Amino acid sequence: MLHFRARQLSAAVTTAAMAMTVTGALAFTAQAAPVPKAESKAKVLNWLAHKHSDTMPRVLHKGSDWTSYAYLYDVKKGKPGKKIGDATAHCSAVEVTPHSVVAQCQSVLRTDDGSITLSGTIDHRRSGTYGGDAAITGGTGKYEDAEGQVEAVFHGDYAKLRVKLDD
Repeated sequence: MLHFRARQLSAAVTTAAMAMTVTGALAFTAQAAPVPKAESKAKVLNWLAHKHSDTMPRVLHKGSDWTSYAYLYDVKKGKPGKKIGDATAHCSAVEVTPHSVVAQCQSVLRTDDGSITLSGTIDHRRSGTYGGDAAITGGTGKYEDAEGQVEAVFHGDYAKLRVKLDD
């Protein structure tokens, strides 16, 4: 009889431990899961930058600096619209390989309505399409207190910019 009760007690302890483990795991999973953000009313601007000039050296090494200047256009129905301003960037190479360059860039998108300042890291490829994201660090005029990010896709002398302004 004692042997039978020991087995029942052992089974009860094992079952309770498993239940606690499963409950704990579920609680941990529920706590660890990211909380979905409330649907944001971010304003999205689609712009196109067309490079006018830059000072990027032909041979890059870590620490190489350059500046770029581009004309900025709005994009309507997938096509460039009217010119709305210009864009400047100052970049520094932080990693250089035979086929790509990782660059830290500070940029300003300047329009008649105000400016948006950006900071980000871009993966430059020697050929083909490349890009990266940049944080909006501030702004002026209509974009005063701007927050959000810009997704940039570069191809040749053009950059498609998707500017997402948070509320």
